[in-house]
Amino acid sequence: MANLFGNERNAFIAVFLGITGFLVLGAWSLLAWIAGVVIEGEQDIFYDTGQSPIYVDFQVDVDEYVSAQSYIAMAAYQQEHPMPRNVRIVTNYTTQELNGYMRNHFVAGLGVNCTYCHNINNFAAGPEWDGEDVPEPTEEGAVPHPNWEAHKANARIHLEMSQGLNQNWLANLGSLTDEKQPSGAQITCATCHYAQAQPQVWPEISSLPRDFRLPLDESMYGNRDDYLNITGDYSVGLDTVSNQQNIMYYMNSSMNVGCTHCHNSRYFVSREVPAIHYAQNMLNMTQYLNENYLDSMGGQMPSCWMCHRNAVIPPGSAVSVDVLPPVMAAPPSGVYPYFGPDDSAVDEMNAALEGDAETSDADMDETDSGG
Repeated sequence: MANLFGNERNAFIAVFLGITGFLVLGAWSLLAWIAGVVIEGEQDIFYDTGQSPIYVDFQVDVDEYVSAQSYIAMAAYQQEHPMPRNVRIVTNYTTQELNGYMRNHFVAGLGVNCTYCHNINNFAAGPEWDGEDVPEPTEEGAVPHPNWEAHKANARIHLEMSQGLNQNWLANLGSLTDEKQPSGAQITCATCHYAQAQPQVWPEISSLPRDFRLPLDESMYGNRDDYLNITGDYSVGLDTVSNQQNIMYYMNSSMNVGCTHCHNSRYFVSREVPAIHYAQNMLNMTQYLNENYLDSMGGQMPSCWMCHRNAVIPPGSAVSVDVLPPVMAAPPSGVYPYFGPDDSAVDEMNAALEGDAETSDADMDETDSGG
């Protein structure tokens, strides 16, 4: 080696530079590979969670669920019947428009094929159909679900439910407080189902009893006690305090927020934080669901998590009224029916709270003055 490079010093330098160059080249190649993996991973994530023009934080490929047989039957039915038959709720759509709505909201929302609710030899068949009898298909990908008629009947009930929630509950949000305006998101199939035919309503949440449920069979509105406020109330027992803490913790977990999202942490019973009015309306809505739709929900009590899934704006909700049939969405303007707490009861509660606040301030003044 020394003879090749003239002397040992030159040989050492040559070997050193060769090894250094090899290491630098290897390091550069490794960094380039890592960068390529990261960029590729970011691209994969981008395409997997791309923004849907219809939904908030939810996107599925309907072709994963709709069979070729369903598409063929859909096209044939649309050609034969340009206007829908045996439609009870979304009556202002053509068959083509209705097919699009069904694919984008029912198929995507529940993660099912058309055969979950339909005999695709005649999409109009099923509950309340008095027309011609059509045999059910037997080809793979076209066979109706064994309970397709019951599913179709239940889907109609839930269409009416979603319609009512959007028009009679979400429509109220803009009038509850001047300090907060709603996002405009609307309830649709995916809001609760999230691509599951049987939606998960009560997931297990650590730190809560497994059998915990919201007290929806009780009145949560009307006066101070009914608003779950126990601050400064020494008459309640530890069981009541523990249950109230469970309720609040459950709401926090369901929406991924802290207490101050709805509360003034210096005085929890006050109501100046705008979101508390939304929470009140939504709790009342949840109680309404429990009272009127429990059977159609398979006996599962509704919950905050059922829609919110750790987010303030529920993932799977429709981004606005523009992506729903007008008959299914909250009206863009006007006076809406209100099914919230009785006004006189709310006034009575607020007066009680103001009295408590004044008493609390007076007590603090006495303490500060040495009284």
